[in-house]
Amino acid sequence: MVREYRYFVADVYTDRSFVGNPSGVVLTEGKMTDEECLKAARELKHSETTCVRRLDTDIYHVRYFSPVKEVFLSGHAALGTFWTLAHLGYIDGREEEVQVRQYTKAGALRVKIQFHEEKVSFVQIELPKMKLVEEIEDVREVAEAFKLDLHDLDAELKPAVIDAGIRAMVIPVREKAVLKKMEPKRRRMARLTEKYGCQCFHLFSYDGDGCVVQRNFAPSVGIWEESGTGTASGAMYAYLKEKNRLARRKITCSQGEEIGRPSEIVLDEIDGAIYVGGKACVVMEGIMRI
Repeated sequence: MVREYRYFVADVYTDRSFVGNPSGVVLTEGKMTDEECLKAARELKHSETTCVRRLDTDIYHVRYFSPVKEVFLSGHAALGTFWTLAHLGYIDGREEEVQVRQYTKAGALRVKIQFHEEKVSFVQIELPKMKLVEEIEDVREVAEAFKLDLHDLDAELKPAVIDAGIRAMVIPVREKAVLKKMEPKRRRMARLTEKYGCQCFHLFSYDGDGCVVQRNFAPSVGIWEESGTGTASGAMYAYLKEKNRLARRKITCSQGEEIGRPSEIVLDEIDGAIYVGGKACVVMEGIMRI
């Protein structure tokens, strides 16, 4: 017997179609197997797809899949999921702000959804507690993985591995022009992944005030370059805070220009937790038959 499930595609960290970071959303009703969820992600071919089940009013179980494996969390896919649920009316928009909860492999996390005239206008996703795993002493091997010189990296902040539900290597660079000239090397990144256990590489230039320009690569989970990254942006925020480099609580990150899908990501700290926020745009919907 053929089963049917609704699915959606949302472009995240933007309010326009075909820019930002696309993610898939499948409403599974709790009836899809692990294998079917992974196959759905492969079929949709986005960096992450969520498989969503409603547990109770404003409580959801969400699983995250790249095209090659299940991952603990994806910030942009979470934002796309809850924007889509609010857009469809699954989440009541009569209040100006609603808080819901998602249960993930990274733990129970809060989601704040803002509405204007009963239409979703902004979503913030709580990220897991961040932990500094290690600072990288051999900065040369990191520079060489992106065909950079040592002087292209930040002279004071070392690259570091942050546990953010996924392990991210955050790599501060001297200026945003470095992000344009860099040339990532797949084999060298693979060696860093094996050595440090990191799933993605997050290179960024922070202006010392409220703005960041960044790029992100995650070939180990089937993603060459992401146009908008939530969880790794949160790891970067946590590292800047750890090193007393944050000039203000809220910062805005720009990403995706190099691949023609610009994104705007907002990071903030609320009640001791890091949140990633932004807008999204539902661009596609359909029926998945299994």
